[in-house]
Amino acid sequence: MYKKHKGFTLIELLAVIIILAIVALIATPIILDVVEDARITAGRSEANMILGGINNYCASEDMKYQLDNSYKRICTSSMDANNVKDMVNLGNATIDKITYNGSKLTELVITSNNHKFTLCPSGQFATDDEGCPRDPNSLITKLLGQYKEGETAGLVKDSTNPNLYYYTGSNEEVGNNFLWYGGHQWRVLEFDVSANAVTLINQQPLTAIQPASAVAVWTTQEEYESSYINTWLTDYFWNSLDSSIQKNILDSTFNVGIYTDIDEITTTQKVGLLDEEQYKRAGEANSFLDIKDYFWLGNRYSSSSVRYVYYNGNLSNLSPSSSYGVRAVIKISDITIIGGDGTLASNYQVGNKATNTDNVQVGEYINVPYSGSDSACGSDNMCTFRVVSKDSNSIKVVLNGLLPTTSKYGSSTTISTSHTIYTPLNTFAEGISDIYRYTGKKTFYIGDYPSTATNYKDVQDETLEASVGLPIVGEMFSGNDIDLSTSSIKTFVDVNTIENPTTSDYYWTMNRYSSSDVRNVNYNGLLLDLSPSNNSGVRAVIYLKSGTSAITFTGGEGTPNSPYVLQ
Repeated sequence: MYKKHKGFTLIELLAVIIILAIVALIATPIILDVVEDARITAGRSEANMILGGINNYCASEDMKYQLDNSYKRICTSSMDANNVKDMVNLGNATIDKITYNGSKLTELVITSNNHKFTLCPSGQFATDDEGCPRDPNSLITKLLGQYKEGETAGLVKDSTNPNLYYYTGSNEEVGNNFLWYGGHQWRVLEFDVSANAVTLINQQPLTAIQPASAVAVWTTQEEYESSYINTWLTDYFWNSLDSSIQKNILDSTFNVGIYTDIDEITTTQKVGLLDEEQYKRAGEANSFLDIKDYFWLGNRYSSSSVRYVYYNGNLSNLSPSSSYGVRAVIKISDITIIGGDGTLASNYQVGNKATNTDNVQVGEYINVPYSGSDSACGSDNMCTFRVVSKDSNSIKVVLNGLLPTTSKYGSSTTISTSHTIYTPLNTFAEGISDIYRYTGKKTFYIGDYPSTATNYKDVQDETLEASVGLPIVGEMFSGNDIDLSTSSIKTFVDVNTIENPTTSDYYWTMNRYSSSDVRNVNYNGLLLDLSPSNNSGVRAVIYLKSGTSAITFTGGEGTPNSPYVLQ
C-alpha cells in the first residue's frame, strides 16, 4: 500500500520564490560591490606598478644625464603618454595623461580595469572622479583659508581660471603670504589648486647688478637667456639652493618681452624675474610687491633700456649700465607647513632645519656670541649673520646689519689688509671667538665693477687673501637686503632683526667703480660710486668653521626672527 505524499501548494512555491528573490536582491549588490572593489584594488595595484616603473626609469635616465649632459632623456617637459610604453609594461592599462615639469612628475592619469586613477600630491591614487584629498597642513590649504568670495583685495580668484588664485593689494591687505623656504623669505604671488603649484618672489633683493650689456638689451629669447641677470639667477642663485629645494622647483614660463607685449619673448626655466603684468596685477605702487627699493623686471622698454620698479613703486626704465636689485621668482610644488601664520614676523615654515654649520643652507641666519667692547651686536652680545656661501671647511657669512660706526674706505681705492677699512673690520673680527671663526685666509674678489662691466664675474680678476672683508658685488646679499634707512619703519624687513639699523644709509663693498671711486650700496638698493675718503657704513663678512670642524647649533630655526644659535 503506497503512502501518498502531498506536493507544495502554490502559495508555498510563491513564498519560496519571493524569499529567493529577496535574497538575490540583497546578495547581488554585495557581490557586485565585492567584484567592483576587487577591480579597483587590482587597478590601483597596476597603477602603482606603472608609477614605480616610470619613477625607476626616469631615475636611471637622470643618472645617465648627470654623467653625460648630451644624453637625450625621455623624462622631460616634452614627454607624453606614448613615451610610457617604452618605460614600463602597461598590460591592459592606458595612460590618459602624464606631465613632467623639469625632472618632476606632476600629473599622471591611468585607466585600468575600467577605472580611472589620478596620482595625488601625496603619492596615492584617487579613483575615478573622487578627487585628491587635500592635506590640511599644506601651504595651498592654509592660503585657501584666507579666501573670501567677492573680495577685490587680498586673495582673489582669477576671472578666467577658477583654479588660479592670486594676491593683490597693499601690505595691510596682503599681510599673510610670507613663506620661509630654502633660506629665503618669499611672498606668494599666486597658486593653482589643480596643479598644486605655488609661485613665489623673494621678499628682499638678493644682490644688485647690471642686467645686460650697456649697449644692448635682449630682443630674443637667446639674448635674454645669456643676459647677465639671467645667468646670475640660473647659475649663481640656482646653485646656492639646497638640492632638496631644487628638486621641488618646477619649470615655469617667464614673459621677458617688451613691456607693451610681455609674452613677445618667453623662456621656460626654473628661476626668473617678475614681469610687468604681474606687478600691475598685484597693485603696482603701494602694493605688497612695492618694497620702496629699486629692482629690475624681466621686460625691456626698448633695445637700450630695461624696465624696473622705482623706489616710490612706480614703473620706469633705464640703461642696463645701472645696477639695481634682483628678486628671484620660482614655482614650487605644494609643501607641508609646520608653523607660522604667514606674517612678516611669523612666516609659514616647513620642516627642514639644520643641526650645525655643515648642513646649514645659504640664506639662513645664525646668532654668534660677540665679546668686543664696542657694542657692535647689541646688549645681548649676539651678532646675527646670514650665510652667503659654503665651501669644504667653512661658511661665508655677512653681518645682518652694520657696525655701530661709519668708516672711511681709505686714502685710495687700492685695498689691502692694512687699508683704512680694515681697522674696524679687524677690530670686529677679533670680537668673534676662534671657537667659531675660521681664521685662515680666504679669497675675496676686489676687482673693478664699472658701468662697462661685462657681468658680475668681472670683479674676480683681482683678489685679496684675508680672513675678514666686505660684501662683494654679485655675491648673495650684496645689495639692500637689510633695508638701509634711517627711518624707524622698514618696508620689507623686521627692524628687530637688523644689527645697528640706523647707522648709515650706505655701506661699502670691496669693489672699485673706477680708479677714484668705490662701489657703495645705498638705501634705495642701487650700487653707486663714492670717493674712498668719505664715511660710510661697514658690513662685515667673516667665515665660520664647518666641514670636519662643524659647530652644532644649540637652538633657533634659521629664520630672521629665530636665528640658529651658537653658544
